[in-house]
Amino acid sequence: MIALLASVMFLVEPRFFNPANVRAIGLDMAIVLILGIGMTVVITARGIDLSIGAILILSSVVLSAALKDFGLPLVVAIGLCLATGLLCGLFNGVMVSKLKMPDFIVTLASELVFRGLALVYAGGAVFYGFPEFFRFIGRGRILDIPMPIIISLTMALIAHFIFTSHRVGLRLHAVGQSPVAARRLGINPDRYKVGSYMFMGLLASIGGIVLTGRLDAVVASGAVTILLNTIAAVIVGGTNLFGGKGSILGTILGAVLLAMIANAVVMLGFEAFWQHVAAGVVILVTIALYSRRSAVVLA
Repeated sequence: MIALLASVMFLVEPRFFNPANVRAIGLDMAIVLILGIGMTVVITARGIDLSIGAILILSSVVLSAALKDFGLPLVVAIGLCLATGLLCGLFNGVMVSKLKMPDFIVTLASELVFRGLALVYAGGAVFYGFPEFFRFIGRGRILDIPMPIIISLTMALIAHFIFTSHRVGLRLHAVGQSPVAARRLGINPDRYKVGSYMFMGLLASIGGIVLTGRLDAVVASGAVTILLNTIAAVIVGGTNLFGGKGSILGTILGAVLLAMIANAVVMLGFEAFWQHVAAGVVILVTIALYSRRSAVVLA
């Protein structure tokens, strides 16, 4: 799909491959990829997290409040931001694993709770004017490569190694394939499920830091569409929505494809809203291909 889209854009709009536009695609991909890493882990462990946008925003609001309202040191503010993401993930994980509540309902409800808390504290205000460190994280470059791209790809490659070669990744796959069989092998499925949600919360807070640096602002009502883009990147990348099979490298490709689609839609002169239609079509085509392949294998 990436090759097809690139070929079409090369013929129709060669400016698509200008360095500045390639960097823009990479920046659009970065936040989705950071969250997509965590979502890949959660879905592989047979879960789903619909609260990632709210965790990102709540963590960003905590960061802003620590710096601007309480005057705390930068290191402490970042620590509180990351701790917020971990606690939100822990809450989701305990509700799902220990209390045996449906993950869809739990994370849908926590999305409302976390975003509501952020909105209550912010009260419609916009936090802006952050220290130079955040502007470097969100807008800085190394060898002319934007920092968000460097951060997201570095995290993805490390996660890929752990996911495919370390026992943690292998056990996550086992839990997703069959929690009963995993338990008989001495693996505690609940522990890995809780850990996957905490990891997701941590990455959502890191995404909040990167997004804060890129925008130099925090809006409590933002990051509304980030959930659907993240799940789309993960599913298009080949992770099984029903657990047991995940691919970090596939998530990278999925995030790149969706960013390319969004950029191409705008560059070809269509309204930006059409990118949602195009992304939805890609998801449907991908799932149709997976379903057809599964049917052939079963036959």
